Amino acid sequence: MAVVMPTPSTNDRAYTPLIREYKEHRARARKAGRKTVDSRRPKQHAPKGDWRIWLLHPGRAWGKGFTAAHWLRDRVVGGHARRIALVGSTNRHVRQVMIEDPLSGILKVCPDAVYRRSDAEVIWPNGAKAYVCSAENADKPPLRGGNFDTAWPDEVDSWGLETTNEKATTAWDNLTLSVRLGDARIIVTSTPKPGRIVAGLLVRARDEGDVVVTTGSTYENAANLSPQFIKDIERRFKGTRLERREIYGEVPEDVADSLWPPGVFHHRRVKADQCLRVAVGVDPSGGGDAIGIVAAGQLTPELFVVLDDWTTTGSPAKWARRTKELAEKWRADVVVAERNYGGDMVLSTLKAASTQMPVRMVTASRGKHIRAEPIALLYEQKKIAHRSGDAALDLLEEEQRFMTTTGYVGEG
Repeated sequence: MAVVMPTPSTNDRAYTPLIREYKEHRARARKAGRKTVDSRRPKQHAPKGDWRIWLLHPGRAWGKGFTAAHWLRDRVVGGHARRIALVGSTNRHVRQVMIEDPLSGILKVCPDAVYRRSDAEVIWPNGAKAYVCSAENADKPPLRGGNFDTAWPDEVDSWGLETTNEKATTAWDNLTLSVRLGDARIIVTSTPKPGRIVAGLLVRARDEGDVVVTTGSTYENAANLSPQFIKDIERRFKGTRLERREIYGEVPEDVADSLWPPGVFHHRRVKADQCLRVAVGVDPSGGGDAIGIVAAGQLTPELFVVLDDWTTTGSPAKWARRTKELAEKWRADVVVAERNYGGDMVLSTLKAASTQMPVRMVTASRGKHIRAEPIALLYEQKKIAHRSGDAALDLLEEEQRFMTTTGYVGEG
């Protein structure tokens, strides 16, 4: 049964603070000239049909938060949303991004709504109520054991960055089980990075039909974006493997027999002093190909983390200098370099960059995909994670997807 907040009475002392808060809020809204104007593009309106979940995974700055907030407003005004779950990685994320964002937050889209921070709730004049929930509190009410008719989980595949992957999974499972009242519906907003939850929803959309998917390009919202932002995002992603994902909102298709399928990557926040040991690997290439330079550390006896990918092109002096800088950044215990291309030149080049750099030379005797198989297995066992918050590691993950049981099938 939906919970309806009683209509406040001016003679009821219990509701006097709430009445005052509503009046003050409306007065501020009128003074600031805040009006509810529907400026959505056609794709930002909810699809028709009897769907359960609406998944939004467009390119950057497309307006997915703006779309979700308007959808909530429509549900509240139409009487379909009485108990709403707002779910982010943390309570702070829900407050700052979903509720208080000055351009696309709930309070901007719904001027009559009131955010009661002490109670972690958003209340509308008709009694509809939204509850702040987070993955970090996945096992606690209101997410656990709650009863909702509407939910907005934001950036679902990033929940594990602020908490743990286990809590993120628990939060998602508890949420989907709790949205069960009336015309129960969920809007999921996410970047198009192929994490476990989004990948599962895409399969569900294809096989079951109760999930509808909307994607779109950054350029669709260009009228509301700074021209400099457009230039910056093009400078960063144009011509890279991430262009289709970050600008056009396309989730990469599965690669047949990939050693690193969608959902296999896990992420952690890591500081240099947390690692028991750190190694930097250098893979000089033949010809003019890129030189792989990657740092990895050991967090526990059973957990390793990829820290940085400084892969580069250029002269031996350049990649040797980059190797030295990366080793210094993470206080590496050893630099491991392949001698297959360059032989003793590799060692002498590294020593020329720094005589203090501890270098260990190795010779690769098998193909890359053969050597990658046991490493990929450790990813599946959650024994290898990637440091979160690094765009270079996003590109590394995209490249790893194209390493298959028969070899590398990507470009380059």
